[in-house]
Amino acid sequence: MQKNISNTEEEFFLKSMNVEKVFAFLDRTDYFFLYNIKKCMETSELEEGVYLSELAEFMGLPMAKISITVKKLQEKGYVSWKTDMKEERTFITLTTSAKELMRRQKEHMMNAYEKILTNIRKEDLETTLLTLSKIRDLLAEQPQE
Repeated sequence: MQKNISNTEEEFFLKSMNVEKVFAFLDRTDYFFLYNIKKCMETSELEEGVYLSELAEFMGLPMAKISITVKKLQEKGYVSWKTDMKEERTFITLTTSAKELMRRQKEHMMNAYEKILTNIRKEDLETTLLTLSKIRDLLAEQPQE
């Protein structure tokens, strides 16, 4: 028998922490992937980009998931494919547009975080972050259907 979700339970997940409002310039998922591409590029064997295999290993995701997401990012103009002639392999790099949107998004997030730090006591924020971490861990244990 499936349990019915009450308004309180629904509202917990829908209204308690609407981080989507912080993402004004990029979709949260897009930003997450672009951020990881940028971080992976910092340790990549390539100077100007990253191989998909490197990105998959860096993010701990299967190549199929990485390929699908990168294709979507390419369609949005956030990444471009290039060829490493020496290795005869393709790699991706962030576009100028993606870099600018990420910069603006980061600035927006920093302003939001500053507002939080200014209006919430340090002890309260630490307790909240600890509680959210525990909630994330519990949700990670939930079986996927």
